Amino acid sequence: VILNEVWRQVQEGVLDVTDVDKVMSEGLGPRYAFLGALETAHLNAEGMENYCERYAPTIYSVSESMGPIPRMEGATLQEVHRQLCERIPLEKLQERRQWRDACLTKLASLKKEVEAMPKTGLKK
Repeated sequence: VILNEVWRQVQEGVLDVTDVDKVMSEGLGPRYAFLGALETAHLNAEGMENYCERYAPTIYSVSESMGPIPRMEGATLQEVHRQLCERIPLEKLQERRQWRDACLTKLASLKKEVEAMPKTGLKK
């Protein structure tokens, strides 16, 4: 679902590939490394009911405006591929994968540290 929507954003010229990746990695993405989508929403308001009172109509309205599932092919595929290759050339994929894996290893280590911390606010 996420890939479909970010594809649509690029296809419609709303965002480019760099913007999509920035929104995901610097927006809610860091929270999702430690919390799920529903707990994030629960914490972003005075509970989930309050979150839905505040944001559900807008979320619903935006969701209604989304078109059909985009096909990942054709001109949009070529443009997404071009933009990605500008940032990460094909011959650098293995190097980038190693960087990604090192980051994930560090994140896993950090998550272990966080898991050892007191679970403030959680029901026992």
